[in-house]
Amino acid sequence: MLDWLQLLNPLRHHHLLPPGAAGATALPCAQWLVPVLAAARLAGPPSATAALTLLAPSDQALRAAGVVPGELPRNELQHWLMRHLSADDARSGGLLQMLDGQLLRPGGTARQWRDSAGGVVQQLGRTGEVAGLRVLVVDRALPAVTASLWERIAADPNRRRFAAALEHTGLAALLNCNGPFTVLAPSSRGLARAAARLGLSPAALWADRTLLTRLLSGHLLPGRLPSSAFPWGGAMHTLAGQTLQWSALGLLRSGDLLLPLVAGSDVSCSNGVLHCLDEVLLPPDD
Repeated sequence: MLDWLQLLNPLRHHHLLPPGAAGATALPCAQWLVPVLAAARLAGPPSATAALTLLAPSDQALRAAGVVPGELPRNELQHWLMRHLSADDARSGGLLQMLDGQLLRPGGTARQWRDSAGGVVQQLGRTGEVAGLRVLVVDRALPAVTASLWERIAADPNRRRFAAALEHTGLAALLNCNGPFTVLAPSSRGLARAAARLGLSPAALWADRTLLTRLLSGHLLPGRLPSSAFPWGGAMHTLAGQTLQWSALGLLRSGDLLLPLVAGSDVSCSNGVLHCLDEVLLPPDD
């Protein structure tokens, strides 16, 4: 197998040497990086490295996390590196999808992102290069994504009514399975307003489990879909076979409403991606 990370060209390693070393600039220290890349020997086509970005935790960040990459078995080291590698260009300031599937959302200021748990990840210093990789030294090691879609929804105070409805219809168990799934989760207030939009009382909607299941299934999509993958001006199909229409401006059509994704979207889960809506997506007319 070919080494995926084109490793160990000593002429390219000066970018991340500690301050004071010959040829080094005053960059955050990441002395662990060069020997660890050599030890990882990830397998794959050599051309794949050209566009990869590595978010490399600083030595201080690794000490704070209690992580010693060089002491990890090779397979664990590869998985750990995949968590910090992305095919996206971090310089764009947009959403970053890491190679393990985790999504990093823009954090609100330059060179800053939020991980799946909401923790802030900040770039330290300028961008460097090691073995053909763009390298950004950051102030935190990225944690593994462990919470399922159901666990994320159940823990969200703004989606308690949606969580209760998922349990009531039996869909909660589905969202604890391997997936992957993508969920467009309405707020509790939006779900409370859904009955009136359907011409029903809240009690009548709750009692009609078939209708409620159909309504909720229209918010579940197959696959792991970040917002950047949604087809603006196109259509998608839900797990229930319903069609979701996107406007050219990236808004979801629901009856007479056009709904944007809201803050809290693009949350990575162990079995998919969670997006947030203010309102419920009404099922299409038969």
